[in-house]
Amino acid sequence: MKVLVVDDDEKVQKLVAAAMDMQGYRVWTASSGEEALVLAAEREFDLVFCDVMMPPGISGFEVMQRLREGLRSQADVVLMTGLGSVEAAIDAVHRGANDYVCKPFSVSQLQTIAAASRERRHPRDLVENAAPAAAADAILGNSRIMIEVVKTATRVAATELPVLICGESGTGKELIARLIHRSSGRANGPFVPVNCGAMPDTLLESELFGHTRGAFTGADAARRGLFEEAHGGTLLLDEVTETTPAFQVKLLRTLQEGEVRSLGSNVRRKVDVRVVSATNRHPQALIEAGLFREDLLYRLQGVSITVPPLRERREDISTMALSLLSSYSPNGRNLSITKSAMTALEHYDWPGNVRELKHLMQRLAALSLGVISVEDLPTELLCEPTVASVMDQCLPEGELPTMAQLEAAYVLHVLSAVKGNKSKAAHVLAVDRKTLYRMIDKAVSTRKPGAPPDRGEK
Repeated sequence: MKVLVVDDDEKVQKLVAAAMDMQGYRVWTASSGEEALVLAAEREFDLVFCDVMMPPGISGFEVMQRLREGLRSQADVVLMTGLGSVEAAIDAVHRGANDYVCKPFSVSQLQTIAAASRERRHPRDLVENAAPAAAADAILGNSRIMIEVVKTATRVAATELPVLICGESGTGKELIARLIHRSSGRANGPFVPVNCGAMPDTLLESELFGHTRGAFTGADAARRGLFEEAHGGTLLLDEVTETTPAFQVKLLRTLQEGEVRSLGSNVRRKVDVRVVSATNRHPQALIEAGLFREDLLYRLQGVSITVPPLRERREDISTMALSLLSSYSPNGRNLSITKSAMTALEHYDWPGNVRELKHLMQRLAALSLGVISVEDLPTELLCEPTVASVMDQCLPEGELPTMAQLEAAYVLHVLSAVKGNKSKAAHVLAVDRKTLYRMIDKAVSTRKPGAPPDRGEK
């Protein structure tokens, strides 16, 4: 790593240079912006720490601009200032700075920034982000179980059978519904989704069947319902099991007769709609509890498709994570993720399923400077409840653990005990945070994603 330190304050200059020298980097120093540009013209730097205000010469912002535009430098630029403010930080980021630090700063803070820059330029533990960004309605993953789901959806799309899609919240049931629509003879018609659990009966009835003017308070004009909007296409009734038995009677009649009657009207109109339903509950259990009509289930469930939770197709997580990073990467930046961080993603149970993974990738892409490592992940992805549970995932029965496996188990146990607070964990383990991050990386890479190994495995 070649590092340039630019500051008109000799003490600050020496502090930053010493912090970089301690990490084994090659360091050059300059006392003005003009001197810095001369040095940058002679060699390509990996990282530049530059003071913002260096009167009477040019400012750090101008140094950064000339590095980027005039010298075409690819160096990471970190601006330093003694007048920290929210506005100044925003301005620095908008102008293209990779980071922004306020004086006084600590040696560890500088070293953390430099380490991140080094990882971006000299990757040692990276999964390259080679996956192209996927379309918004793409179904990601090549696991056997998802291939079977897609095959079933594609086959049933060629028919006019109603389809009931079951699966936990966030598994991507609407994506499967859209796939059925795209693959059907109705692909040129509308696809109309409606969340049945998001509105009361009266409003839902108006949404689906429409209403006449004056049918109820606030109905100032007649309005077509979603059944009519979906004419010639597909209507998705999402969370259909959240409806009341009274509404279910009206829905059943519409499905049986293929016609709708708007609220406030006596006129029935024929509709040509393929109905796809989705639920995150078990319909049979609701029928037994008297909360869902059995005859309506028969009408909706011509074919049933179950979308598996993400924890049952962990082999898809890597592909999905890398593709999502590309999709959410701001300004087309190249983002990468370390192997240990990917291992943590693959091991996590993802109670929010694909939706949770998407939200995490979106957040990481927005905040990352280029390389996503274990310390960037939420602490719940790293915690385990007990030492025994970690060892159970690492070892076949009867086999004694190595010292590395014991350390990994204990590190994760401590993280769980302090509810992911890394400062407390470092205190309990009697190490600094930098050492803790290395221990977490090592611990995560020791674990196996998924279920415990086969007990006969050697």
